[in-house]
Amino acid sequence: MSQLTLEELVSYFFYAQADTERHYQEIDFVRLIEELGLDHANALRGQIVRQLSGGRLLEVIQAELAA
Repeated sequence: MSQLTLEELVSYFFYAQADTERHYQEIDFVRLIEELGLDHANALRGQIVRQLSGGRLLEVIQAELAA
């Protein structure tokens, strides 16, 4: 899987959110990516997208990834 840029990854996460509720804005994903680092966020993007599309809260995702 090719590496995405910051902007591409932000869009990828933003549009992966469950369709029924779009609680998070692009800036929230910028913060997540900056916290994880671009390379690490790219490596985990499949896992993050699955959780977002399932309606999981971003704060829960961040806490699990930080642990």
